[in-house]
Amino acid sequence: MTTPLRTVMRPFGISMFSRVSDLAAEHRVINLAQGVPDFPAPPALVEAAATAMRQHINQYAPSPGLASLRAAVSTHAKMRYGVTYDPDTEVTVTAGATEAVWSTAAALLEPGDEAIVIEPYYETYPPSVVAAGGVVRFVPTTFPDFVLDLERLAAACNPRTRLIFLNTPGNPSGRLFTAEELRGAAELAERYDAYLVCDETYEHLIYDGRAHRRVSSVPECRERSVIISSASKTFGVTGWRVGWTLASHAVTDAIRRVHQFVTFAAPSPLQQAVAAMLDDAPRSGYFDELARGFAVRRDLLLDYLRRTGLEVAVPDGGYFVMARCPGDDVTWCEDLIRRPGVAALPGSAFYHDRTGGRDLVRFAFCKAFSTLHAAGARMLRP
Repeated sequence: MTTPLRTVMRPFGISMFSRVSDLAAEHRVINLAQGVPDFPAPPALVEAAATAMRQHINQYAPSPGLASLRAAVSTHAKMRYGVTYDPDTEVTVTAGATEAVWSTAAALLEPGDEAIVIEPYYETYPPSVVAAGGVVRFVPTTFPDFVLDLERLAAACNPRTRLIFLNTPGNPSGRLFTAEELRGAAELAERYDAYLVCDETYEHLIYDGRAHRRVSSVPECRERSVIISSASKTFGVTGWRVGWTLASHAVTDAIRRVHQFVTFAAPSPLQQAVAAMLDDAPRSGYFDELARGFAVRRDLLLDYLRRTGLEVAVPDGGYFVMARCPGDDVTWCEDLIRRPGVAALPGSAFYHDRTGGRDLVRFAFCKAFSTLHAAGARMLRP
């Protein structure tokens, strides 16, 4: 019998995320590998979901998403970034940002089209492109600054380029692209008639007084960009799988044609709860409080890692820290699990040929303070 897996998907094995998490569970260690908060979701969000369920909002939502959430996402974009999107024709609710990436690639790529992915990258990008029949071109950035070399980006582009993925702030790098970097990417998209796929999942986790820049706020970029975000990181509910896209009417129509046959709709009561939180966040100051709390967590983890002797990259945003480890990253992470009892993710998981990150590891700081202190104490043991 032949191998059932399609040939193009065979390079993508069981993800390193799953392998490390299984190993961490087996050894009952402190898991700083997965970007999964270990503290409760906001009580108001949980209550909003319960209220929606009690109000019988439990059946299929319209495939584009509940009108309440699409309106909340549109209002948020206008108030925070000054960009207007029609909630009826330019906002689509998806089953998390991962589905948004997948549906966008499937909607916009023709067989043989190329997509630019910047390393280190979130692991969903390459398989989404390949499954859609596209070809991935990688552009590396370098630890610890992860600056995007616009000349390298330009060299990777050609008339077949259809998508340029921009993850800002980045997972795993934590890098927030500068105005110059975004402008350079936008100019290349214009030159080659490509689309910018902007994964802004960590848009509210920005530190040190920096500001998140949305490329679609530049008028000429609005029509050729797809903005992707999610409730998972903003509200600490990674299991809810509620994300969204913002794009022009034409691009949104294309994404919706795919989305309806992938997941059809995200969970209705959870959409309603996220809408309520998005609407209330400006009044409650939730976004500012969120960023302040995570900045303290970031600094706490950075302090512990430095005290162990590791070289670290200070993230501009997100909730991960990249560090340079001695020796092979996979071996080092396995030893970290077995001896002090802490899990981190090998950096090679974020590079296509697994050599670019062989001396790097990723730690997550989206954890309770007690968890971070316990992990730090273990790593500092002689």
